[in-house]
Amino acid sequence: MKTTGTNCKEALDRWEKATEQKMDEAEVVKLIAQSPPIDKMDDSLIKLKNCRVLSLSSNCIVNMSVALTLSITVILMIGNLEILSLARNQIKRIQGLDEVGATLKELWLSYNQIEKLEGLQSCVKLANLYIGHNKIKNLDEVAKLSQL
Repeated sequence: MKTTGTNCKEALDRWEKATEQKMDEAEVVKLIAQSPPIDKMDDSLIKLKNCRVLSLSSNCIVNMSVALTLSITVILMIGNLEILSLARNQIKRIQGLDEVGATLKELWLSYNQIEKLEGLQSCVKLANLYIGHNKIKNLDEVAKLSQL
């Protein structure tokens, strides 16, 4: 029997109750290893008006383009996001970072299924990229980082 995953709205509601913080005031939001894992992103992230650090690590996010394009675009309306952690998910391709490039300083993508280092060119302030334990086999991919 397949377990239904958690969406961001449900995870945020649980986070708010557990931490006794208000979503619209929080600067750091960690939705790590939700049970059941987050598998759907939604526009509830717009409530994170002051969020600088967002961690969605150790969940079951598969498609970064859908996940990030929707959610990060929503967060970037706020314009504060500096650290994004999507490590330990099932992401295969880096996408959807165009909107966050102006503010993102750290990106955690370790332990995913990524094969190519594409989609980072807009991250002009990126100082730390954690990309270990992926499926990058060609060293030419590492050369792409010199363009950042």
